[in-house]
Amino acid sequence: MYSAKEAAEMTGLSTAALRYYEKEQLLPQIARTSQKYRQYSDSDIEWIKMVQCLRIANVPIQSVKKYIALLVQGGKTMEQRYGMVQDYIRDIQEQMDQLQNALALTCEKSAFYEKLLKAPSSRDLTYLEEWELFKNEEGKEE
Repeated sequence: MYSAKEAAEMTGLSTAALRYYEKEQLLPQIARTSQKYRQYSDSDIEWIKMVQCLRIANVPIQSVKKYIALLVQGGKTMEQRYGMVQDYIRDIQEQMDQLQNALALTCEKSAFYEKLLKAPSSRDLTYLEEWELFKNEEGKEE
């Protein structure tokens, strides 16, 4: 069994986040000591990691709650959970595509700045002149 501090260290969450997860009923009933301190089991830690995975994927809290409610009902909800997971996969793929686009643009901007930094006169550019140069540079690469 692990204290809240140990569970936080193991999961990378704060103890406040663990309490929030518990308050929002995203976790199973957490055991308590006779002094009312939370005690997390290995299975609680794994459960927390599952919730973290869903949150990292930007799954809304309400959707996580729905998934967990179905999960605790057992095998009879497997088809519904499968459908939800398929939706999560599509959402994650869309997020990854958007991040790839953002990364590509940011890399282009970085390369643009590398060129500008080599030309001392570029430090006198206004932001509008810089923007026009960037747009023209971007159009040349296509």
